Amino acid sequence: MEYRELGRSGIKVSAIGLGTWQWGSREWGWNRLYGQEDIQAAFQRGLELGINFVDTAEVYGYGKSEIMLGKMIRNCREEVFIATKVWPLNLSYGRVLRAADRSLRRLGVDVIDLLQIHWPNPLIPNTKTMKAMKRLVEAGKVRYVGVSNFNSKQMKAAQEALAPLDLVSNQVKYNIIDRRIENELLPNAIREKITIIAYSPLAKGLLTGKYTTNSKPASLVQKASARFSERNLNELADLQQTIKQIGNAHQKTFSQVALNWLISQVNVVAIPGAKRPGDVTDNAGASDWRLTTDEIDLLNEVSRRIHFDRISGLPNLIRALVPL
Repeated sequence: MEYRELGRSGIKVSAIGLGTWQWGSREWGWNRLYGQEDIQAAFQRGLELGINFVDTAEVYGYGKSEIMLGKMIRNCREEVFIATKVWPLNLSYGRVLRAADRSLRRLGVDVIDLLQIHWPNPLIPNTKTMKAMKRLVEAGKVRYVGVSNFNSKQMKAAQEALAPLDLVSNQVKYNIIDRRIENELLPNAIREKITIIAYSPLAKGLLTGKYTTNSKPASLVQKASARFSERNLNELADLQQTIKQIGNAHQKTFSQVALNWLISQVNVVAIPGAKRPGDVTDNAGASDWRLTTDEIDLLNEVSRRIHFDRISGLPNLIRALVPL
């Protein structure tokens, strides 16, 4: 497993982490498509493969994700770097402090390694939020502070409000078909040495090779996404074929090619979600090898030709839930 420094912290985290949005989340099929034994095995497999970075949030599964992670790390706390997030409704000074205490209790730990603002809240000044973050660091309840879903201007403002402490990360959607951050945010993060934590690095499964017009997803999250419409799945065909060809040349899977494309950039770590040990094994296989420059250029070229239809996936979801 490859490791990357988190911001300027000196701490090394695995380039491929473990995202836990799916843990305890009914919208992903919790206790219908997978359950406790599956994620327990997935977590253990991650440790075996050197994955030390696990990301959760107070809102995932309405707290269940943090609770489950807390139980799993009881005998291996020192092996795991825990990142969690504060929901935007909890960004006032007092609410940040209380949210952090709740997360500490659910996780069963004395300190959160990385506490992130889940989404910016324009109604609450950064100065109030970051004042609480600094107090948590001073109290030894939080080691490092990050943000999530912040654009370049918001990231700079958060960084200034947090000074003299360093802002170590910005967690944003980033994958081979979602590349808006490359215009401004990614270059600025590289310059400021703020790590980009890429969530949805496999585009909710679109980049795993599992889904085509003849093979549709089963979870509510995916069914409700316009990305999984018939037209959009057809739009992905050329990219999927390119990924398959490159994967065959390296004896790698769809997911491994897509994730390797991400971590080929030194300032990026990826946190693909995983429900089963096979998912983790597949994801970890993206590490310790490299796509060639020509392969990266080809993937860039093909991905830029994709034009998704932005119609809502809600009609598909309604049809799935209420058969006509």
